[in-house]
Amino acid sequence: MPATNVDNQTSRTEKKLDYEHQPSMAWYRVIRVLFGILFHTLWPLRVKGVENVPREGAALVVCNHLSLVDPFVAAYGANRLVSFMGKEELFRLPLVGFTIRKLGAFPVDRARRDPASMRTALKVLKSGELLGMFPEGTRSTTGEIQELRAGAARLAARTRTPIIPVAIHGTDRALPRGKFVRPARIAVTFGKPFELTELYDRNDKGEAMERALNTIRERIESLQEVG
Repeated sequence: MPATNVDNQTSRTEKKLDYEHQPSMAWYRVIRVLFGILFHTLWPLRVKGVENVPREGAALVVCNHLSLVDPFVAAYGANRLVSFMGKEELFRLPLVGFTIRKLGAFPVDRARRDPASMRTALKVLKSGELLGMFPEGTRSTTGEIQELRAGAARLAARTRTPIIPVAIHGTDRALPRGKFVRPARIAVTFGKPFELTELYDRNDKGEAMERALNTIRERIESLQEVG
C-alpha cells in the first residue's frame, strides 16, 4: 500500500480517536453553573415537563432546532447530562469543540453516511444515558419544523429506547443565525416519553417509517402549541 494511503488512514484514525465519547461530569457541572447564570439574567428560561425526563436509564431526546444554543437549553432543562449529536464543523473550532466534547457531544458528518457517529450513539444509549438529536438536521429559519430525517427513529427502534419529545422556544431571538447575542425570554418543554413499537420488528422503511416520523413531528408540534 502506498505510504500516502497509510498516512491518510492514520490521520482519519487519529481524528476519530480524538472524538471518543468521554464526557466529563466536572465540566458538565461548571458549564451548568455558567449557563444557569445566563438563564436567570440575559435569557430567562422557563422549563416545563421536566418530570417526563427519567432520572436514570436511556432515552432519546428529540428537539426542534432554532439556534446553536438549543443543546445547552435542552440539557439544562433536563437537569441531566444529554450527549448531543452535532455537526462536524463545530468540533473543528478549538474552544467550542473542546467544550462540547467534554459535555458528551460527538460529531456527525451530515453530508454522507457516518458509521462512527452511529456507533457512538448506540454506545450512549446502551450505557443508559440520554442521547440528544435534532431530527430536522439543521436549524429552522421559520420556526416551523422542517422535514425530519430518519436517523433518530431508526436508533429508537433498533435499541427499543423511549423517545422524549422536546419543544424549544425563543432561542432564535436569543442567538439569531449570523447575529450577536441579545436578551430574550426562552423556554423548553418536555413531553411524555413514547415508543415507536411499530418499528420494533425492523420494519423501518416505507409507510411504517413515514408514520413514525409523523408521530415524532406531531409530538414536538403539540408541545410548541402549549409552550
